[in-house]
Amino acid sequence: MGLPVVAAGAPLAKAAIVKAGGIPLVAKILAGLGLTLGAGITANELKKAGENRAIIEMYKSGALGSPTAGFGYGTGFGPGMELPLSGYQSILRYTDQMSDKQRNQMIKNLAAIEPFTDRAKKRDFERNMAAARFRTQLGTQQGLTLQGQRGAQALAQDAQRAAGTALVSNYQFQ
Repeated sequence: MGLPVVAAGAPLAKAAIVKAGGIPLVAKILAGLGLTLGAGITANELKKAGENRAIIEMYKSGALGSPTAGFGYGTGFGPGMELPLSGYQSILRYTDQMSDKQRNQMIKNLAAIEPFTDRAKKRDFERNMAAARFRTQLGTQQGLTLQGQRGAQALAQDAQRAAGTALVSNYQFQ
């Protein structure tokens, strides 16, 4: 199915020779109104419509093969799918059983992992507490050192003041 290429600015009616789902009628109406489209838009739209039509025709003719690869549609899903022995109910029971097994296995795995995670959490807690004690001890030592330095400085200032006062009181002014 060959598709014409429309020159830019050419009326759309000249490109309306493709017989794909109503496109010629639209093209004629647009041409009658004096509307033109660029080559890219017109050619692409007509090409897409032609390709879609060709694919639909190939599917209808069987040229594309079976969508189920030759297998029937016996999935068990249908009017009787809610019956106790239907394929759907079998699949549902199997899924429920698998979910129960997986849940039970997850519980066993968590129970097996719990001692390890508890020990790791305990070690983290002890490490954090030791760091907090160390920070507290450092802070206390710094505070005591600073307090001792301030006390010594105050004592030295008092001693200098007393010495200065003693010198002044014993000095004979003439």
